Amino acid sequence: MSGSSPAEAWAGLLQSWMPLAFAPQKLSQSIDSGWSFGNVTINERNSSAPGTEQAILADESYGRQIGKLLDAVCDLVKAQPGYQTNPAFADIVTLKTKIDGLKRAAALKRVDQLRRDLELLSKSDKPDDQAAHQLSIAALRGLLLEPAGKAG
Repeated sequence: MSGSSPAEAWAGLLQSWMPLAFAPQKLSQSIDSGWSFGNVTINERNSSAPGTEQAILADESYGRQIGKLLDAVCDLVKAQPGYQTNPAFADIVTLKTKIDGLKRAAALKRVDQLRRDLELLSKSDKPDDQAAHQLSIAALRGLLLEPAGKAG
């Protein structure tokens, strides 16, 4: 280092040290062979086939699966003599009644939102919005004119 000033020596040392100062001292990455849905994690520890569960949930959500089971259990409960006096059976019927009410309330909110959306499109001065409004109205009229029980 002959011929270099002390400042140049410090600058060289600092320059070679700086990248190391900001580099992580420990690098690790967890490997999760499963998957998460909300705050539910499915992996090899809690499922013998997490891939199969993921494939099932792609078609049928947990809520849909539980809903179908609740419908069946409620029908079975109501077929039991004196089901109203059995607290466990009454709880099932109450739960189904509550969930059905929540579903109806959600449907009414969606219908109300649809009304507002159609009104917005109908008042728009944009041709694309007007066309979307007309197509939507025609589709809704078609559904309303179908015999009950035929809508898909």
